[in-house]
Amino acid sequence: MKSIIRFFVFSNIFVAFCVLALVLSSEVLLGAANYKISQFVFFATLFAYTFQRIIRLSKNETHIRKEWLEHNKTAVYLIMIIGGAMSLYRFFNFQINTQIAIILSGIISVLYPFGLRKIPFTKIFSIAIVWTISTMLLLILENNVLLNPSVILHLISRFLFVLAITIPFDIRDLKFDNQKLKTIPIVLGIEKSKILAISFLLLAFWVYSYLFVAETLSLPHLIAILISFFIASILIIKSTQNKREIYFSCWVESLSIFFYLFLTLSSLMF
Repeated sequence: MKSIIRFFVFSNIFVAFCVLALVLSSEVLLGAANYKISQFVFFATLFAYTFQRIIRLSKNETHIRKEWLEHNKTAVYLIMIIGGAMSLYRFFNFQINTQIAIILSGIISVLYPFGLRKIPFTKIFSIAIVWTISTMLLLILENNVLLNPSVILHLISRFLFVLAITIPFDIRDLKFDNQKLKTIPIVLGIEKSKILAISFLLLAFWVYSYLFVAETLSLPHLIAILISFFIASILIIKSTQNKREIYFSCWVESLSIFFYLFLTLSSLMF
């Protein structure tokens, strides 16, 4: 069972499901659905994350999953090929605006392991931009959702949420990251980084509260978001360098899934 869980997490299949969960949460919040976007994002995430891991491995960078990657190269390359092929297949079925957004996020993803992550403070912001585009903007563009102030606020909230849940991973990587990377925990320290992450969550919740007052977000959904953010805050506070990898790659990563599940349950119960 331990080997199965390790494969599911280290092969990036789990993170692909987490990103998919955020896409589905966008469908709930925006009242728009598109299974082609969901499929594309799932397979594109598989490709992008696996590609980055392979590049970092080839450059002999120190990484938590290095040993596992070296012993499972065949499976890793197969997953990357499947992810790339399926996402490319879906790409050509999208509108031009959607394709442009995909290319933009793709460029950031490709540049990330080639030096972009080494630019001071760009590490989590690059991830937050790509996740915001992938999990919400693509759906908005492909479904021709009107880009009004409410939708823009949803995008801002998603960006803030991803920023918040990404900081624990920088805390985890403190023992591996070069001090020259200038990540937030390296510059601010662990405790101040946690405060910043929770501040991002509070800002995101303030935006969602405004959407509720503006009657563009239902009370059940606001309650679901509050519960999700509360759980996220606990996991952020408990994040330390000494936590096992499974704490971050399973529990912290799964905050995206919790977010979707609570939104779905609130829709069914109220």
